[in-house]
Amino acid sequence: MAHPPSARRGQHRFSPPKVPDLVPLMNLFLTIIPFLLLMLIVTQIAMIALNFTQGTANEKQGGGLLSGSQETQKKIPEITIIIMASQDSLGTTFPGFEIREPDKSKDTLGLLNGYYDFVKLDVKLKDIRQRYPDLQDISVAPYDDVLYDTLIKTIDLCRENNFSNIHYKAPQVRYFAQEVK
Repeated sequence: MAHPPSARRGQHRFSPPKVPDLVPLMNLFLTIIPFLLLMLIVTQIAMIALNFTQGTANEKQGGGLLSGSQETQKKIPEITIIIMASQDSLGTTFPGFEIREPDKSKDTLGLLNGYYDFVKLDVKLKDIRQRYPDLQDISVAPYDDVLYDTLIKTIDLCRENNFSNIHYKAPQVRYFAQEVK
């Protein structure tokens, strides 16, 4: 004869809820957090402060009206380095650098073996530094097709030659006439 199921079969023992095991989770955090802090310390992000002002150093010192003490100071010129990456049909642009100083002809530095000649640019900047030891401002004007790396290397060369205020200038907008037939 078959016996009915026992009455204890459906009864379960009461026990407190299980506490989750946090040891593996704590081990994970103990390894990840110091690693992330180490990455934060090791990784450095260099930011380049570009000055987008339109005025030159001479305008900031006294504008158009110079006082008596400023008239005796030596006039400090505005120097501009133009970075070009392509040549136009008129021959006004070419791949390389053009250094513009007031009262002086343009210095042009073309490519050397297909690369920008940063060595000659460094020599020119050292020459400018010797002629104008008080000059702190220099302007860099890259054309639209200039790579970012070239702009950064030019700015770094200016900083190495103790130009503390490097101004970013957009090159002049040029309009071309269209022939009507």
